[in-house]
Amino acid sequence: MTTARKIVTASVLALVGSMLLIGGAAAQDLIKVKMGRIAFPSYVTVMLDVVKDKGLDRKNGIDLDIASFGAISAYYGAIASGEVETLGIGTHVLQKMRTEGVPIKVALTYVRYASPFVVTADPAIRGFADLKGKTIAAAMGSSGYQVLAIYGRSQGMVFGKDVTVVQADPPLARGHLQAKRVDAIMTWEPSLTLTLRDNPQYRVILNAEAAMKGAAKSEGWEFVLGAREDFLRRAPQAVPRLTKMLQEGWLFMKSNPDEADRIVQRTLKLPEGVLKEALVANRMVYEVLPAWEGERKSVWNMFKLAVDWGYLDKLPDEGAIYSP
Repeated sequence: MTTARKIVTASVLALVGSMLLIGGAAAQDLIKVKMGRIAFPSYVTVMLDVVKDKGLDRKNGIDLDIASFGAISAYYGAIASGEVETLGIGTHVLQKMRTEGVPIKVALTYVRYASPFVVTADPAIRGFADLKGKTIAAAMGSSGYQVLAIYGRSQGMVFGKDVTVVQADPPLARGHLQAKRVDAIMTWEPSLTLTLRDNPQYRVILNAEAAMKGAAKSEGWEFVLGAREDFLRRAPQAVPRLTKMLQEGWLFMKSNPDEADRIVQRTLKLPEGVLKEALVANRMVYEVLPAWEGERKSVWNMFKLAVDWGYLDKLPDEGAIYSP
């Protein structure tokens, strides 16, 4: 081998070595985050599927380790047990868990009130008041149901007494409505769009905005990003990375509804156009913001509302909202 060739070879090997070192350092810099995912179409699922498919986790220094759960109760139970470290969670669910001793904090805002949407095909149900004496299928453990029940109370209607409630997450509720086992259902996007496609007679008689304003006279956060305290202590630098990751995920969905739609066609087996329709209609909107800055007051107000409504007995401690 000539001297010149030896020099070139040595330079190439040095370059490759330096690239491997850089790659190794970058891999070590990734923060592994165990995050929960609901196995059926939901706000949480759609966002995570898009983020993971587009590599936005690794781009922002996060290695998402996603665990899927087929029921909301199991999903929420996973963060209580420590099986996952963070997930999108109902604001009042987090409040209840925190007051019961689960070491979980609000790290970021996620979604303003996006459910309930009450859907029916019964011509006798012309408005919300007509649900009295009827049967509704709803996910009773969800924040959406809490607002629905509180809104009902403000209208002189007690769910479980004046309205029969059948426990059902959106996919099962949709099946109940198709089979006419219930008179109405509570659902959310993208299941709402799926449901409305089933039958031209289906119509929305109550939307999320009306329910929240009727119950609270204000807007509020249905979902926040909850994180376990041990995770926040171990990896505080993960929070700004998660913030940017989720913000970029939402920007991508808004800017590329067709591609986002194709992603969930693969991951969730959603029919073509369902997610795009929900996005274009502005029925799916994410707002990912630090909970400890400008939105602290609005998150705390949600905690107060739960007590004022009589849904929960007490406020959480002030440490329920994360602060770096």
